[in-house]
Amino acid sequence: MAPKISIAEARKDFSALLKRAREEPVIITRRGEPAAVILPFDEYARLQRLKAYSTMVPLSQEMKEIDIRATELYEASRRELEERTR
Repeated sequence: MAPKISIAEARKDFSALLKRAREEPVIITRRGEPAAVILPFDEYARLQRLKAYSTMVPLSQEMKEIDIRATELYEASRRELEERTR
């Protein structure tokens, strides 16, 4: 499990906290309750990609159901954007 430190401890030596968080997530607590997590940037980036992917799956399935390919959607949106800028 990720180490837990209080906000007061985090303030005291923030640079040490960042160094530790490069290796593993660190839970920041307020009054003993989890308040935030500092995590390695690579992990944050992975979570952002996962979030983006999870929103794309339902869209992809919906497009398949109505028989639209991504290239068709791209071309239509590009045409619409070009018409708006004229």
